[in-house]
Amino acid sequence: MKSRVLVSALLIFFFLAIRGTVGAGEVDAGRELYIQYCSSCHGENGRGNGPVSVYLKIKVPDLTLLRKNNKGMYPTDDVMSAIDGRRTVQGHGDRKMPVWGEVFRKEAEGGKYAELQALLKPKLIAEYVATLQR
Repeated sequence: MKSRVLVSALLIFFFLAIRGTVGAGEVDAGRELYIQYCSSCHGENGRGNGPVSVYLKIKVPDLTLLRKNNKGMYPTDDVMSAIDGRRTVQGHGDRKMPVWGEVFRKEAEGGKYAELQALLKPKLIAEYVATLQR
């Protein structure tokens, strides 16, 4: 019971922290995760020109236009939900097969605060993608 309360409190703190400022270390960590998990399709610069993109049936979106396409507001939660599988993205599969959310949960399995660790990666990636906006 105490562990559930602790995890709940940490989750609340985590989601409140999402709205805070992003430090340089977080941007670096987000960039590393983005390069590892996203750049093969979206490209290093986020413009949808990764080396795998030419082999895909659908056009990979330009991530640098997210703020512009959302009336000047960067959609952090939408980006996170596309990464972790809460939102269906055609190229990422359906909710039964979220590409990165499932991977992040498996990577964190058995670790202390595994759920928080699995949530942190999409947050860091989304914050890094925010720095790519034109």
